[in-house]
Amino acid sequence: MPIIIELAQGLLRRFAPWIVIAALVLAMAIAGPAACRKLHTDQARARLGEEQARAASKSGEDAVAAVGAAAKREQQSDQMGEDHEKEIRGTAGADAPVAPAVRDVGLGSLCGRAAYRDSERCRLRRPATR
Repeated sequence: MPIIIELAQGLLRRFAPWIVIAALVLAMAIAGPAACRKLHTDQARARLGEEQARAASKSGEDAVAAVGAAAKREQQSDQMGEDHEKEIRGTAGADAPVAPAVRDVGLGSLCGRAAYRDSERCRLRRPATR
């Protein structure tokens, strides 16, 4: 029996480096693909996060541009209204009285337009609903 133990110890000393190398290779073969998958998944998540951040930034820029454009259109519309009012009031005869029938036809025409439909004056002209 002691001969077998001595033989085993001798073989172990001789092949110990190879056994350690084989164990390391086996560990790398098992853990390597999992580590690569994890690295690949982490990289994909990072790319997705960056793309989402870029998309959110672009959406914010678009929203700011849309609000700015709407404000500019509103300002232009207000300016146009002021210009038209000055032009009308500055025209010769603007202070002359208007016949009631002409006034009613003019208001009826304006109140038919969506821009004036909900104004106070047009709402007062509508017949009461029952």
